[in-house]
Amino acid sequence: MNSFLKTCTALAATSVLLVACGGGNDDDPTPSNEPGVLTVTGANVDSLNGVYGNGALNLTDVDKKNPVGSEPELCTFRFDGANKAGSPATAFGDIRYRPDATGLYKVFMTFDGKEYASAEATDTVVARESDQVRFTSKTLTATDGSNNTLRVTGIVPMRPNRPLGC
Repeated sequence: MNSFLKTCTALAATSVLLVACGGGNDDDPTPSNEPGVLTVTGANVDSLNGVYGNGALNLTDVDKKNPVGSEPELCTFRFDGANKAGSPATAFGDIRYRPDATGLYKVFMTFDGKEYASAEATDTVVARESDQVRFTSKTLTATDGSNNTLRVTGIVPMRPNRPLGC
């Protein structure tokens, strides 16, 4: 009986630590079976041009967030694992859209360590029926103040188990 009590206490303590430390949640992208590919063209930094994603992307779950302040309620998820063909460079991103919207609210993508973003819905489609976000020659601007730009065309998948409206 004493070892049973010790085992239960150890399990409870482990559970408390996992919750307190953020373990066991879906904050980091995990492997999916969903293919995604992004093609970068027209980059001011030529080495960023190319195809990223040669297999299934890693994804987080889509979460619905209602932040305090002026930001509207948003559906958000992140991806990574988009490796550039023929290069050690990778891409990852943070995608945000409003519930029931057909375009993105904001997108942040990092290509080979350089972050780019856009807060315009143009050239994007949130295709819930096919569990995808699509980009058609979407212009993103560097967030470092350099005003460098690039264009992204491609698909980032979404996990199908999304909150209502997402």
